[in-house]
Amino acid sequence: MLEVLIVDDIPSQVDSFAATIPKEELGITRIHKAYSGREALTLYREQNIHIVITDIRMPEMSGIELIREIREIGRKVKIIVISGYADFEYAKSVVPYNTSEYLMKPVNPDQLRETLAKLAEEIACERKLQQQQQRDVYAFRENLPALQGELLNRLLYGYGIPNAELERKLFLLNLPFALQQQVGLFLVRLEGKLQDYERMDKELIEYAVTNMAEELLRDDFHLWFCRDQNEYLVFIVSAKNRTDANEQMVRTGMDDRMLAFKKKVESLLSGSISIVLAENWANFPEGVPGLYRSVIDGMRVIEEKRQSVFLRIADHTDQVQIGTLTSLYRPPLLIHLLDTGNWVQAEEKLIEIFVELNSKNYPPEHANEAYFAIANAYQYMAHKKGKLLSEFGESSFGLMPAAPSLKQLEKWAFFMLRSLREQSKDSSEKQTGLVDKVHHFIGVNTDGNLTLQTIAAHIGLHPAYLSRAYRAETGNNLSDYIMRYRMELASYLLRSTDKKIYEIAEVIGYQAVPHFIKLFKAFTNMTPQEFRDRRGV
Repeated sequence: MLEVLIVDDIPSQVDSFAATIPKEELGITRIHKAYSGREALTLYREQNIHIVITDIRMPEMSGIELIREIREIGRKVKIIVISGYADFEYAKSVVPYNTSEYLMKPVNPDQLRETLAKLAEEIACERKLQQQQQRDVYAFRENLPALQGELLNRLLYGYGIPNAELERKLFLLNLPFALQQQVGLFLVRLEGKLQDYERMDKELIEYAVTNMAEELLRDDFHLWFCRDQNEYLVFIVSAKNRTDANEQMVRTGMDDRMLAFKKKVESLLSGSISIVLAENWANFPEGVPGLYRSVIDGMRVIEEKRQSVFLRIADHTDQVQIGTLTSLYRPPLLIHLLDTGNWVQAEEKLIEIFVELNSKNYPPEHANEAYFAIANAYQYMAHKKGKLLSEFGESSFGLMPAAPSLKQLEKWAFFMLRSLREQSKDSSEKQTGLVDKVHHFIGVNTDGNLTLQTIAAHIGLHPAYLSRAYRAETGNNLSDYIMRYRMELASYLLRSTDKKIYEIAEVIGYQAVPHFIKLFKAFTNMTPQEFRDRRGV
């Protein structure tokens, strides 16, 4: 609802304006009257005025002086200036004070009503906009921790953010970190009952933990934290006083601070936590992924059964390799070896995968990558038999840690393979040697003429018998297996080599490139070039 103030040194003019204003129609609850600029200014300070109607010519304080005083008070108000014809040019000098409208004397009542209606609509729109802005500010404040955490997660995993964009985000999210400054990093794992809470309660526990960290570190450090994909709490810190001597002093005191932090959390929350602290510091932001990988490697050293551990670890980013797990994706894939009942080669595939993982010092993400691929193959086999994976042994997908160590993952993978094979013993294994021979021949002759006749001739069986025997043993047509093997090999070569498409077609046994492209598109829903482009090769 609106309140209007009418100002004129002629009382009859004021009363006339007030009488002609349709209050209910315009949503006006109250009309205030003033007969001088001074009186109007007093009323304006005391009341919640939305629209001021003032004459421009008044003794002591003119309309222009009144408007100037009103604007200095700072509240938003709509102002209508009333002037005689002779004062029109003089009234133009009011423009710098953001006047809403001019009306000439004598004022037409209809014109005044239209003007007030227009201003009332403007005020209503401004109120809606202000309410929306308030809601936006509230929503931003509510989501600020999540936005800060999302940005930090991007930096932890090395997602490239241009410097100008990163500086803008740091400013908008109120994060006092600067490019190229030295930062440290530590990681917290909630353990025992602190890890067993439901999501909402666990978020409260995490909130309490981060608050304790801020209380202990805020005198000397800026702090920024998030929950990573492994559900660890990750903190990066920077020294508030950036002189070299002071920064070195506070960095060397991090051990004591971390131990005090750990003791406080465990005492107040009656639970345990483990902390891994990166001993080295690095430049922000390019050094953050290396620090993060080093503390994740440190956390992997701490076995699941060990709790309440504090570990300080040096950063060895030069030893970390980022690349593709070639053994995991080189055909034949594990899922297809299992699907065709080739248990011996499936076990050899697992051995090959873990030899590669253990030999190249891959980051923890690669263990997760292998874990999900292996678990996917196992779940497929379990569901194919109408069972859950958990029914194939004590260890299951759901019981694996979020970031398994290689030792844990390897033990689980071979245990589950044995369990799946035991459950499959009720099917005939008399043709297992035959399937192995078929798959071996296909693997070494992919670039040749792979037909049912050529494979049967090599093995010494009639083509019709070979077809029936293979289907009875594996549940699949031999021609389907050949096609799938060739397309998977083509996908692997497109992803991991720079061979030309016609060269890849020759490798997998197709002399006609258009025919290969047609088959590949039917298999993947994209052409070989589109497949390669999407993977950035």
